[in-house]
Amino acid sequence: MKISIITLFPKMISSFFEESIIKRATDKKLVEIEIINLRDFAIDDYGTVDDRPYGGGPGMVIRIEPVYNAVQSAISNFKFQISNQNPNLKKTNSKIILTSPRGSVFNQKKAREFSKLDHLTIIAGHYEGVDERVVNYIDEEISIGDFVLTGGEIPAAAIVDSVARLITGVLKKEEATAQETFSIRGKNLLEYPQYTRPEEFKGLKVPRIIMEGNHKKIEEWRLEEALKATKKRRPELIDSKK
Repeated sequence: MKISIITLFPKMISSFFEESIIKRATDKKLVEIEIINLRDFAIDDYGTVDDRPYGGGPGMVIRIEPVYNAVQSAISNFKFQISNQNPNLKKTNSKIILTSPRGSVFNQKKAREFSKLDHLTIIAGHYEGVDERVVNYIDEEISIGDFVLTGGEIPAAAIVDSVARLITGVLKKEEATAQETFSIRGKNLLEYPQYTRPEEFKGLKVPRIIMEGNHKKIEEWRLEEALKATKKRRPELIDSKK
């Protein structure tokens, strides 16, 4: 899978992918991450990519031309690479998204959907936003929550991290993504409690049932605890579709 990220701050986002699991994934060539500097597609020699909003108002708006050209560059480059690898490949599975606080909220279902793509292009929004005409060249807008950040780099990094870990071979143990929050026994539940040594710490003991080795009872206990945690913290998940 290839992920292209269009950003005004390439150094800010590139450092995130130079550590831990994502670094191992790129080293093993399971994921290719391309970081595209939006200023490489500026409208002038001064690196201008934004302008004042029509109708007035605070802040600046990213112009459509540099974004469009950056997206076209990412798409063309990917198609060229694929055609060289497999000249018979006629169509690729790809999406273009824009990080935006007004987008649909990102979730595990969306992460799984994106992990099955051949190519994901992420435009990191900034300033007062991107010229509205960008919606004609993207598939969807994505938010990571109901709050506003100074830019789209953190959301872009979060999306990449959640998507990349679902790709086969990225995690050392494939089953790690089979039973986790939002995926407990096929249900949209929060994860059950986890414990490790010591068996007792300052009077706090590990539940006896998970110490006894009866796997059927352990699984039943875990499902029950997952349900309790979800009802208490995120009850809206109980009836939601995955």
